Amino acid sequence: MTSPVVESEITALAAEPKAALVIVHGLAEYAGRYRAIAQAFASRGITTFAYDQIGHGADDGPRTHIDQFDLFVDDASEACTQFAERVPGVPLFVWGHSMGAIVALHLAARGTPALAGLIVSSNSLEVFKAGLNPLNSFFRFASRLAPKIRIPLGLDARKISHDESMQRAYANDPLIPKTASLRLIVEFAQACEVARSDAPTIGVPTLIVHGEADAIAPAKASQVLFDTIGASDKQLKIFPGLRHEVHNERAADQEAFFELLSGWILARSAR
Repeated sequence: MTSPVVESEITALAAEPKAALVIVHGLAEYAGRYRAIAQAFASRGITTFAYDQIGHGADDGPRTHIDQFDLFVDDASEACTQFAERVPGVPLFVWGHSMGAIVALHLAARGTPALAGLIVSSNSLEVFKAGLNPLNSFFRFASRLAPKIRIPLGLDARKISHDESMQRAYANDPLIPKTASLRLIVEFAQACEVARSDAPTIGVPTLIVHGEADAIAPAKASQVLFDTIGASDKQLKIFPGLRHEVHNERAADQEAFFELLSGWILARSAR
């Protein structure tokens, strides 16, 4: 089996960049999983950057742990600022996937750095609406008393994609932990509630994408976000039958995803 990519950052340069894109990955994954995706965007004129969030991939922090969710947002802001300096004069976009979508929504609500557009895929706004509520008083207290206690994530590789090779790669990837800290789970759940309440303040152009058959993060979340976000330029696309990683589905579906995102970005970078 091929060893996973362990670089903490992935950069794909377009020959003549028309836009710049920062990718914020989801919970328990890492930037290296987006190498081919970044290259696909670069081939369409979009210079693309992905980085490992705190506690993920090659980051040296405790695995899938965070003391405060805002640290993820601070990290994203710094990544955007530094990347924008490397491609001056090019419109900057952010794409957040799953938990990364919540990070991206917080970033957009802050208003800095200046974004030309926001893309969120498979957002997690409805993840904590079923089952035990991580925001109840017991879990809040426990997350302070024993913040690093490990909680099984229960992520089934079959729910990621219809592509069986992608399922196998995900299931066997040593860089994808099977657990996260209790503190991260509680902070993540709270961040979803804040993102929901702050959505009306977000005015940047926004593309909201989801797979209709997502059994990890219910697609209802994207309709909720579309209905509440304050952007006048907003678009919702639910891909029929697709699962959680809409960008890692079978070839024809993946191509449709790339065409949607790249076309949306380039249309707004030309304005």
